[in-house]
Amino acid sequence: MRYPSFIDNTIKFRTGHLKVLLNLSWLMVLPAGFWGLINLYIPSFAAFLTPLQTSALAILILFLAAGSLAYHLLGHRLVAGALKGHLPDNLDLFLFGDAAQAWPQADSGWREAAIAASGPAVNLLIAVLSYLVWNAQIDTALNLSMLFVSAFNLWLLVINLIPAFPLDGGRLCRLFWPDATGQRSQFAMRFGYLVACVLTGWGIFLIAQRARFSLETGLTTLLFALLMLFGLRVQPANRLISDHTVDQPERPVSNILIKRLFGGLLILAMLTASAALVLTNNGLEAPGLALSVEPMVSVPSRYRHVHPGTFILTSVVTQTSITAGEWLLAQVDPALKIVPPESLIPANETPQQQSQQDFQMLDQSESTAAVVGLRLAGYPAQEVSKGVLIVAVDPASPAITLLKSGDIITALNGVAIKTTTGLIKLIQAQKPDSTVHLAVERNHQQLELDVPLMSPATPNGPPRIGITIQPAGSDIVLPFPVKITPQKIVGGPSAGLMFTLTVYNALSPTDLTGGRKIAGTGTINPDGTVGPIGGVEQKVAAAEAAGAEYFLSPPDNYPAALAVARHIKVIEIATAQQAVDFLRSLPAVPAAASQAPQ
Repeated sequence: MRYPSFIDNTIKFRTGHLKVLLNLSWLMVLPAGFWGLINLYIPSFAAFLTPLQTSALAILILFLAAGSLAYHLLGHRLVAGALKGHLPDNLDLFLFGDAAQAWPQADSGWREAAIAASGPAVNLLIAVLSYLVWNAQIDTALNLSMLFVSAFNLWLLVINLIPAFPLDGGRLCRLFWPDATGQRSQFAMRFGYLVACVLTGWGIFLIAQRARFSLETGLTTLLFALLMLFGLRVQPANRLISDHTVDQPERPVSNILIKRLFGGLLILAMLTASAALVLTNNGLEAPGLALSVEPMVSVPSRYRHVHPGTFILTSVVTQTSITAGEWLLAQVDPALKIVPPESLIPANETPQQQSQQDFQMLDQSESTAAVVGLRLAGYPAQEVSKGVLIVAVDPASPAITLLKSGDIITALNGVAIKTTTGLIKLIQAQKPDSTVHLAVERNHQQLELDVPLMSPATPNGPPRIGITIQPAGSDIVLPFPVKITPQKIVGGPSAGLMFTLTVYNALSPTDLTGGRKIAGTGTINPDGTVGPIGGVEQKVAAAEAAGAEYFLSPPDNYPAALAVARHIKVIEIATAQQAVDFLRSLPAVPAAASQAPQ
């Protein structure tokens, strides 16, 4: 019988003779998924999108995720039909796929295993194809959609390995349970309830920790536990064909023991793989991608020189919260670093704000790298600051009703503002409790505002406005177009040095790399100095994995980079000119070696 309560079905559609049902659990899943996409996922990778673009992309991603679930179910349906398997009359569809216990058991073990595995196998295929499309880096919206679809389908694959109903792993699990009537489904059903109860307790524990994002992490865990309970209660297990209608032949005791041993090991492996997805309240820094910079830099063909060597920029993958599998891997891999989540996203910042700042810093590093690279190559280039961007306004500040996040301060009392340091010095030179006249750009409109200053934070301290600021970027004047298009990195200034060297090398008739793979990191300032970055240990690991021979490091990061280097040679670089001088001092790689397959 079915349970006709508030969790009864609301939407029905058919695939062949199979009736598919969508229940009220989707009234929880869809709003939660839409919120997570527009507030966490999309802003983390594309902070420059407008709210309307973000909402449209979220709807597209939800549609593609729904398609992945439909193909999961269709995989079961097609394989069951091809193998003459038995189909259920009705089938509920959940976030994790269909309710596996609704399927009657096939007439043989191999057919049952094939039908059960077909859904996750389809998800694996979709994940691989989506990754290949993402790897082509065709378009921002397509990239974000395919990255999510790939990750979602991998999640569907692994989560369905839980050896319990309502997941597909429950069907595989019951193949190895004793053959007494009804015992197979009863075990898988009971274990499903146990898993849901354990996840409920874990979700409550995560929330109780009161860590950064622990509420979101805990609620996500509780939501999945509730979905498992829905899956078990909405659609009870179908009666087993093989338990009641198929005669089971006698088998030697040794074969039965081997089957039980193999089944136990398989169930243990499935449980371990799926348990690795359990969320924890931790942050993680891990080696990211090592990318060739040359395809990202474009200069006019009449100026461009093509060289056999390559510059490599490395990235750091930061994540919070993380899974139990990532936590365990970090305990044995020194390249992975467990960090407090507050160190990745401070408590006073939202993921959207930090992503926006990272994007702006990346954009600024591209402009500065183009200017510095051209100057090194002997071309005239200028960079004109746009001013200082207001990131946030202190609610206690008198400016709270005058200034807004996103405003750009271009002048104070008639003095042009070029840098954050310049603005701070001008404010500190004012009298306490005085009023300053600010020239502000807001939504491309020029405003003139009289803003009262706050009292000093400490006795005899300097006056302040009460705002959080950062550089607003700059306009550049170049002798010819230089375009830098980052690929697979979404923010941060740490690629500045490698952008600069690649621009210079593209304009130089002599290969600065000498035919080598040269990796490195560091911010770039308008005067050519190289600034410190975070996660240098992970970047060195990524450079070594990419086969780079040298790693160029800012002075402040040099000791840490040197300490973790195993094979790569770490070189301390304080300026872009110093990097050029060092690389020119290296002997050229023989032509045959430089043209060898990488």
